[in-house]
Amino acid sequence: MSLSTQRPSSFFGEAFFNSTETYIHPTAFVDPRARLGLGVKVGPFCTIIGNVTIDEGTRLYAYVALGFPAQALGVKESLGTIHIGKNCEIREFASIGASRYETGTTRIGDNCYIMNYCHVGHDVIMENNVTLINNVNLGGHTYVERNAILMANSATHQFCRVGKFAALAPYSGIRQDLPPFGLFSGQPAQFSGLNTVGLKRAGFSRDTINALKYVAKLFYQDKLMLDKIKELIALRPYAQDEQVQEFIQFIETSTRGVSRRALHEQTPETSHQE
Repeated sequence: MSLSTQRPSSFFGEAFFNSTETYIHPTAFVDPRARLGLGVKVGPFCTIIGNVTIDEGTRLYAYVALGFPAQALGVKESLGTIHIGKNCEIREFASIGASRYETGTTRIGDNCYIMNYCHVGHDVIMENNVTLINNVNLGGHTYVERNAILMANSATHQFCRVGKFAALAPYSGIRQDLPPFGLFSGQPAQFSGLNTVGLKRAGFSRDTINALKYVAKLFYQDKLMLDKIKELIALRPYAQDEQVQEFIQFIETSTRGVSRRALHEQTPETSHQE
């Protein structure tokens, strides 16, 4: 990983989109403390402040603001560190805030896609392959697990956690944790079904998807206590399915709580099988 240096190019398109070299547009500002990996691209009028590390292959499009002080009363300077992983796409006018604390960090994983005007608050952690569609706002300390997708104009309260492969619908907001694998919609967001499209695309087996449907039914429709759910799951052949166990563990370890509100309550006759 090399220290960042400005490398003007007379042909922006070629340098930004086609070259394998690290490139910083001459109108961008990059803090001397920042470290850019091979092939990182910094577009026009971007600003990078503070102790920032960007891994190889990541691209910052025009007007990205990275590392400004945390949006918290009393914070006047860029604190902590920011780490952005490999092959991320950070689109126009997105902003990623620095930590609120000297020893804190804001961290973006590999292969994340952050679209126009998104705001990633201070001390947010995003795992790999997360997608934020236009105008998403993540409150401070939000934790987003891998392969989650937050759709346009959605938002999280600070300290919320979003489970892996969860999908939050446009214009939705959360103030509690979202368990993995589900679709959520509304203000505040309610469960509206399993994210079957995302799970199939990721290669989840039919047995695993049906197992998750059954567990979601017990939790959101039947609204059973967690101990009873675990008791019923133990009787099923998929009791040790890794994804089923992750769903249970997520709920058990939630610090903000998990809402059981469901947008479309199923009828007792609705099968959980495909």
